[in-house]
Formats: sequence, C-alpha cells, structure tokens
Amino acid sequence: MTQPKKKLSKSAKAALKILEDSKLLKDSKAAVESKIHLNHQPGNNLPKTNTANKMRPDKKRG
Repeated sequence: MTQPKKKLSKSAKAALKILEDSKLLKDSKAAVESKIHLNHQPGNNLPKTNTANKMRPDKKRG
C-alpha cells in the first residue's frame, strides 16, 4: 500500500523556492547538461547481449 505524500512545511517551501531561483544552481545544471550532450554520441552505443561474452568450452561427447 502506498503512503500519501507529506505536506511540505513553510520553511521547506521557502528553501525549495530559493533553490529554484538560484542562478548558481541553474549555471551548474546547464554545465552538466552540456557535458552530457557533448559526451553522448548515438553511434557509440553497442547493443547489450543477454548472454556471456565467452565461447562455450569444447566438451567430449559420448
């Protein structure tokens, strides 16, 4: 059963508003996002396999 969300206090709301309005925080978020976009290139992703990357050993049969 899910718990209902708690209501924020006045001081918590004020702190959240100050954080959202902060220029420093916006600048740091923009810097991080630009680094992510520069490092991410769509051609570099390799498909992930569900199996191990090793070959099966040669076993004697029969």
